[in-house]
Amino acid sequence: MIAVLIASMVLASTASVQHVVSVASTTSAPQVVAISPTEGAIPANTLRLYVTFDRPARGMVATRDLRLVDAEGRTVDGAFMDFGQDLWSPDGRRLTVLFDPGRVKQDVEGDGDSAAPLRPGLSYTVEVGRKHFHYRVTPALRTPVNPQTWGLALPNAGSREALKITFDREMDAALLRDQLGIVDDQGGFQSGRVTVSASGRAWCWRPNHGWLPGAYRLVVGSSLEDVSGNRVGEALDHDVGKPDALSQGSVLLFKVGPRVVRQDAGAC
Repeated sequence: MIAVLIASMVLASTASVQHVVSVASTTSAPQVVAISPTEGAIPANTLRLYVTFDRPARGMVATRDLRLVDAEGRTVDGAFMDFGQDLWSPDGRRLTVLFDPGRVKQDVEGDGDSAAPLRPGLSYTVEVGRKHFHYRVTPALRTPVNPQTWGLALPNAGSREALKITFDREMDAALLRDQLGIVDDQGGFQSGRVTVSASGRAWCWRPNHGWLPGAYRLVVGSSLEDVSGNRVGEALDHDVGKPDALSQGSVLLFKVGPRVVRQDAGAC
């Protein structure tokens, strides 16, 4: 009888330990799965970073947990804006982090807290927990977005091939998903699936149904920005007294015709 009681206690204890281990594994720290802009070259006046986690991280990760470190291993103090309330996506997986816009303005000089956080020609690392993302800084980008410079790889009528747009600069990846749309010649918005390249330099749109031959419009929303906050017809940081054209979005016309040989435009 005693042996049976001891065995029961051991089984209960084992089950309890297994439960604790299970709970611990499901509450482990969220992991970074992507950052935008991606590692590589970024303009000195880059405005924001998007950090994406493998699970909801709201309440477990904050802007203050990020560090900007220079090539000498020194932390750049005050590089990121701290609003006291972090900017999370509705699902709690994507954290938006803003560089201090007052420090990326044109002709801002100084040292310490007044200096621009990113200096052209230098390299930096963004640290998020154990993840490190490396960047080299290029000159600031201070020209408006111009859709007339974009490249279009057109699909074939009757297919479900993607329309691919390539940009002359790295665009804000989050805004690309809701600031571009396709309209047919009757003015009807088309439904489809959007894919954005990791580099932010390409946007692909694949229709839910096959392309019908005819004329279409790519509608560009007025809130679309590149990584430096420049919009269509409006640079973020233009000279006073030299206004840009008003940012009212834009439209690009294209036609989908009979099936032709299509050059491989690559994937988003």
